[in-house]
Amino acid sequence: MKRHILILEDDVRLARGLKRDFEDHGYEATIANRIGDIPKDQIFTHAVIDLRLSGGDFGLDVVEELKRKTPEIKMVVLSGYGSITTAVEAVKRGAVDYLTKPASFSEIEQALNGKRVKPEADFKRRSLSEVEHEYIDFVLTKNEGNISKTAKDLGLHRQSLQRKLKKYT
Repeated sequence: MKRHILILEDDVRLARGLKRDFEDHGYEATIANRIGDIPKDQIFTHAVIDLRLSGGDFGLDVVEELKRKTPEIKMVVLSGYGSITTAVEAVKRGAVDYLTKPASFSEIEQALNGKRVKPEADFKRRSLSEVEHEYIDFVLTKNEGNISKTAKDLGLHRQSLQRKLKKYT
């Protein structure tokens, strides 16, 4: 069976590197930098999806859409803003795994195939900044990536929220 992977990533260098790696391992790869760039008539067996894309696109929306279109698709969500909330949401919507950047090609491929060795849980105390980041991420996910609505729900000015989000990257 032919393996065709969608790489939805706004970091062009990362996307090209992943494309080369997947093609070297027998996949047919398609890159999209925005949700609107995804070929509508293409059927994918696998996908690597960035959580937050430039232009305000939210990768979790694609997870749901691809799962509805091709129920057997295997997807991994990548995020530079990793949190428990978005990881749980990604899996609920149909992803098989969730990785924080930077992630190596082998980690991504193992995750796609359900063979990734997950590290032991580490129950250390989290800082106030980490808790704040996770809560902001939770509200942002609940609002489907809408910055203005999230800022309103948090009682923040939109620009203040954007500064906080930039700080977490």
